Amino acid sequence: MLGTGLIALSGCAPGRDEKAARAPDDLSSLRAGQEITSAQHRASPLAAWWSVYADPQLDALVAQAQQDAPSLQIAQARLRDAEAVEGAARANQLPHVDGYGWIAGEQFPGHSYYPAPYKGNFGSEGQFQLDVQYHVDFWGRWRKTTRAAAYWQIVAEQEAADARLLIETAVVNAYVRLDAAYKMQDVARAGLSRREGVVAMLTLRAKAGLSTDIDAVAAREALTDTRSQIDLLDGEISARRHEIAALLGKTPAFADGLNRPRLPSIADPAPLSSVPAVLLGYRPDVSAKRAAVEAAANAVGAARAAFYPDVDLVAFAGFRALDIGHIFRPGSVASQFGPAVTLPIFQGGQLRAALKNRLGEYDAAVSDYNATLSRALQQVADGIANLKAGQAAKGEADRAVSYWTHVVELQNLRQKNGISDTNDRLDAETALLLSRRRAVEADARIAVAQITLIRALGGAWSPTFTFTSGQTSHG
Repeated sequence: MLGTGLIALSGCAPGRDEKAARAPDDLSSLRAGQEITSAQHRASPLAAWWSVYADPQLDALVAQAQQDAPSLQIAQARLRDAEAVEGAARANQLPHVDGYGWIAGEQFPGHSYYPAPYKGNFGSEGQFQLDVQYHVDFWGRWRKTTRAAAYWQIVAEQEAADARLLIETAVVNAYVRLDAAYKMQDVARAGLSRREGVVAMLTLRAKAGLSTDIDAVAAREALTDTRSQIDLLDGEISARRHEIAALLGKTPAFADGLNRPRLPSIADPAPLSSVPAVLLGYRPDVSAKRAAVEAAANAVGAARAAFYPDVDLVAFAGFRALDIGHIFRPGSVASQFGPAVTLPIFQGGQLRAALKNRLGEYDAAVSDYNATLSRALQQVADGIANLKAGQAAKGEADRAVSYWTHVVELQNLRQKNGISDTNDRLDAETALLLSRRRAVEADARIAVAQITLIRALGGAWSPTFTFTSGQTSHG
């Protein structure tokens, strides 16, 4: 009867119309699209996906970034804050015990309220007791508040994991670009050496009257262009080294100690599965958004429970006496036990407004989660498509290198036999130099596309095989 009466008195309980508008999308029902479902998939992702490059310096840089990167330190601070909030919410479900005591000297009044010998005399008074309070969670308010805090802790954990993945991919991306800049510089230096030889030879031929200065001028122009490319690549190398230092929270002086990367070409990564539920499960940002939905749902439940009576069990036990000399005697024992009920009758609309606010937060969390799923599928599909396009471009670049290598060999033979002149050979070598540069650039684009797809896959990647110095080794 008491429970029925209490519920009846809570006249501001929420109505049926105050419900969340929508539910989050079901992963298993999402259509991934042809790019994802047709991609090759492998079963075992690597935790440290960058280790396939087998570069100890890269391993050390990523490890240092995981420790010192400012973005990760911020995420870790947010995680510690969420852990503290969750601990405070969990404490509300446990009994609270407080000690209390006081002692005072006192001049007692002379009226009849105080008995003899205290009336009109100076004496002492004291009290020592333990207070106990326990929330009886009839409506699940405190349980749901604790669950919401636990889910927010998961959100913080997954956001920290996402920040970690972001800094890992950023460091590896900068390192790959640094490696590409060095390789393009190697191509340019090789071309520079050949062109310096051509210029020297044409200078001697001009002095001997065997050729004109026009030939030497054209060769010197090509030589100047190659030196300019080398200078630009020097700047690119410095910029990438400084970028790595900044990602680690270091000064540009840190970049001075970096050695040249020696990275192999890695086969393209593929989605672990054509099933979106499995594929997207590796993404920490998706997990964070899903946990945020659960946190918001529990917050809605707690807001609904706030409409109903809050029942606490309270008790105290201790010693109380007018004369502190008697305070610990058996006759000075005092105790009390019973329920304390807080009944919301009229709150001026505060409870209903709080519930509407929680419902709005839930709907926003659901929309954010659904949008994250759509964006994740788009990023994976785009990453696979870009990687396919990069592989096709690399094939074209490799064929161009083979073609112009053959043409240079033919021009060397033609020049020895007097069929062609040095300019023909110089033109062929220039085309070969450009084709080799395009091949290196294609390798770099593939590597960047790989890292972008790794980011889209949540760091889940298991390569098929690697290429090292033209040799294929299966992994």
